[in-house]
Amino acid sequence: MFDKIKESVQKFSGKSVADEEAVEQLVKDIQRDLIKADVDVSLVSDLSDEIRDEALKEELPSGLTRKEHVLEIVYNKLEELLGDEAEIEAEPSNILLCGLFGAGKTTTAGKIANFYRKRGLKPALICADTDRPAAYDQLKQIAEELDVQFYGEKDAEDPVKVVERGKQEVDADLTIVDSAGRDSLDDKLKKELSDIEKVFNPDQKFLVMPADIGQSAREQAESFEEAVDITGVVVTKMDSSAKGGGALVACKHSDVSVKFIGTGEEMGDLEVYDPVDFVSEMIGQPDLESLLEKIEQMDTDPEEILEGDFTMEDFRDQIKSVSDTGMMEEMMDQLPFSSSQIPDNVSQMTEGKIQHYSVMMDSMTDDEMQDPSVIGKSRAQRIAEGSGSSRSEVREMIKNYRQTKNMVDKFDKGSMRGGGGSMQKMMKNLGI
Repeated sequence: MFDKIKESVQKFSGKSVADEEAVEQLVKDIQRDLIKADVDVSLVSDLSDEIRDEALKEELPSGLTRKEHVLEIVYNKLEELLGDEAEIEAEPSNILLCGLFGAGKTTTAGKIANFYRKRGLKPALICADTDRPAAYDQLKQIAEELDVQFYGEKDAEDPVKVVERGKQEVDADLTIVDSAGRDSLDDKLKKELSDIEKVFNPDQKFLVMPADIGQSAREQAESFEEAVDITGVVVTKMDSSAKGGGALVACKHSDVSVKFIGTGEEMGDLEVYDPVDFVSEMIGQPDLESLLEKIEQMDTDPEEILEGDFTMEDFRDQIKSVSDTGMMEEMMDQLPFSSSQIPDNVSQMTEGKIQHYSVMMDSMTDDEMQDPSVIGKSRAQRIAEGSGSSRSEVREMIKNYRQTKNMVDKFDKGSMRGGGGSMQKMMKNLGI
């Protein structure tokens, strides 16, 4: 998504002078890239005006060149455009999924169950889709695959009764209801969702919609918000849609928050929404050809990272290796920002911060070190208290680990040896 923006930023970074002409060309390039990603034209226009107005101010922040100043503005504006990071707590709750036909609700129900199961909760899935013949079998199969509870009635006609009975039958910390879809949000669907809500009493009501609807996501989100008071959105099929950017931006500007994004077909292909990840993808990468020799000098063979699960111990080893070899300083020199303009979670990866992370890791249990996804609010508080840290610092460390793990999971050994694009992505995050 937005992959062309990276090329536009890199083209601007390569110019010798960041004058008005260069800034205008950058703005035009970003306009084109955003519109291709199906972002609303009026939002693109507003963003362009803001970049122009702020980028060409005569007074620069202390220590910055004009080019660095422009790049900082672009980075910040794109973050604003995409909204806020979702906050997800692993707490007992009831979740109602709603949406139109073809959105991927049933698969998403399984992904959410898997997400919370890994965080120590005991999920159950209830099939309230009595319209689609295959819905019962599909959700039951997913439940069996995940080894979670399931309730459904093969030939039921009343979804409200199914949910009412299912709620009594399951014994779970987290119950997810997969409701029926329609071609549109008609009166029948509104009433059905309203009746289910009365008997289920959900804590969260998630609208599930595919990325390929682009900026039309705004209208759909606002319609469901008005009808059933949704608490969040899950955007599916992000891996296959060029319009994913438009869908995410549309949700943000509809005052509904994106909670999760679906990035593939497997049960593990669900991510908590973090717009910073997308902006990091958009903004230029360092030229890492010259760093390959440094990678070979690391105490840990980089290919060993790929073997088995990437744990917090692996994360501790890698950030220490990055610091010990001086790779972070080299990476900073090659990025199109000064060190003061790299996001804090990159530029502050100092020896002191690495030591601080190590202290926090010492307060974690063996299970948490093997799978940090189990760390919820109460565990984060315990780790913070045990290490003399704040809960936000613990969340920051886990976020940095997660971003690095995502990159490790995505690239292969071939790109490790060849220094290709996936290697660039990983190395961009190794120092996070």
